[in-house]
Formats: sequence, structure tokens, C-alpha cells
Amino acid sequence: MIPVIALLVGGFLSLALVGLARRYPPGRERRVYAVGIVIAALVYVGFGVAGGASAPWLALEILGVLLYGAAAWGGLRGRLWLLALGWAAHVAWDVLLHLSGAGAEYMPHWYPWLCVSFDLVMAGAVLASTRRGDTDLRGTA
Repeated sequence: MIPVIALLVGGFLSLALVGLARRYPPGRERRVYAVGIVIAALVYVGFGVAGGASAPWLALEILGVLLYGAAAWGGLRGRLWLLALGWAAHVAWDVLLHLSGAGAEYMPHWYPWLCVSFDLVMAGAVLASTRRGDTDLRGTA
């Protein structure tokens, strides 16, 4: 039951963020999505620090921040396909690293489920923004 509730809460939170982002012009909307993915990655570092994760595991979480930061940067540079891919790939980060194994040791069990729905909605929102005229998937205006 907990995963279902977490999925619903994640979907609701992401829709709230998308609603906020869409109040801005396309360039600023894109910034919200880009900053959001970096924050999503930083949350895992925070949980790792608070939960006493090992140094190698924290290094992996920081690598995630760098990878998702690169996706954010690509999105800010007009390559929204890269930002959408980053959000979609973050689902794998949630499931593969934090539902079981070392990441699950310091992660609340409901949090990766919340992130799965959040990340998928965000990936869809980035793709939808291209259809509304922000920029096409190749990054041209």
C-alpha cells in the first residue's frame, strides 16, 4: 500500500511543480525543470550524509549530481531531449540504487517510489514543453 500512496504523492507533487513552471515563459519554465533535476539528485546526497552512507557510496551519489547536472545544462542550452532523458533516467537511479542494496540502507522505503512517478511526469512535462513551442528536440528555436 505504501508504494501506491508514494506514487500518487509523487505524481501530485510533480503536477504542482509543472503548474508552477508553466506560469513562466518557455525559457524560465525550462530553468525550473533543469534546477529540479539537480535538486532531485542532491536529495539523495543529503539522505546519504544523514544516513551515514559510506564514502564510496556518497561519491556515487555525487557522480549522479554531476550526471544529472549535465542533463540540466544540456536542457538550458536548448537540448531539451537531454533534459527529458535525464528525468527519465533518474527513474533507474531511484529503482536500481535505492529500492535495494546499499542505497536502501539510508533511504526511507517510500521515497524511491515517490520519485518514480515524479520523475516520469517531469520527463513528460519537458517533452510537452517542446510541443508548446519552447524548442524542438534537436535544440533549435
